[in-house]
Amino acid sequence: MADFEAVAKQFTEYYYNQFDTDRSQLAPLYRDNSMLTFESAAVAGAGPIVEKLTSLPFAKVKHQVSTLDAQPVEGGGIIILVTGALLVDEEQRPMNYSQCFQLLPNGQGSYFIFNDIFKLVFATRYPIAFKEISNDDDRRGIRFEEFQYIRAMVRDSLHDTLQAGGSASREAQQANTLSKETGVVCIFLCFALGIANMFHLSIVILFSALCLVSSFIIIFVEIPLLMRICPTSSTFDSFMQRFTTNYMRALIYFAMAAIQWISIAAGVTSLIAAAVLLTITSALYALAGVKGQAFTGSKTLGGQGVAQMIV
Repeated sequence: MADFEAVAKQFTEYYYNQFDTDRSQLAPLYRDNSMLTFESAAVAGAGPIVEKLTSLPFAKVKHQVSTLDAQPVEGGGIIILVTGALLVDEEQRPMNYSQCFQLLPNGQGSYFIFNDIFKLVFATRYPIAFKEISNDDDRRGIRFEEFQYIRAMVRDSLHDTLQAGGSASREAQQANTLSKETGVVCIFLCFALGIANMFHLSIVILFSALCLVSSFIIIFVEIPLLMRICPTSSTFDSFMQRFTTNYMRALIYFAMAAIQWISIAAGVTSLIAAAVLLTITSALYALAGVKGQAFTGSKTLGGQGVAQMIV
């Protein structure tokens, strides 16, 4: 094996081991003139690159390398092309990816990453329709071709869900699926009851406000796609990433239900309905956890089964 191939193999093993355990430890591999292109978003400089990698919205990741190709370049550098699959958090379906590195010698007998390009590889290529983009389109914050892609992604997600109907795996995930459905219902119920009880001239107003806040929290819990669309802070993102398992979701639903049960002390109102449904949802998530049903994100609701959660 040529020296550059040995270096490429050793570098790849080290890079993905550090990425999978602690992304902040990747900082020494980059320099101020390094550049990362992650899903078409370019970042320059060691600090911003590591900040981008550490801010990716997932707690656990595991890279599985399928192929590794390397070539030497003029000046002692090495180009490395890696293809493989990665598992994110509790997602059971791996996502294929390709990543290209350009290594340059640092003058001290080792190498640093000069260029780094990461791209997810989709099994299905979606036809993209282009049109002239007007200023109004830019202000709306979404390009027409992006809309076409999202629409095709949602269509295929629904198709996958229908194909899975009646299978044994779906029966095994019945409690998990039901908990997601009741969670979505909680969004509308908490929002409606929070607004309806705002007109009480008592401490019930406080509980109605908390009920309203609960509806927005549940939106981000059940529809994580919104974390890409909405301008949320890194602190909020880190908080929401904790609720990616059945037990953690059961816990937050139980906490929100307890608040509404306490509202009975201030007066019997329709907030009891929110307390009941939140309690049921908490119990369903807890049941799914007790049965050992692995938590799976919904592609249709923007879960980690699609690329958007790691972009």
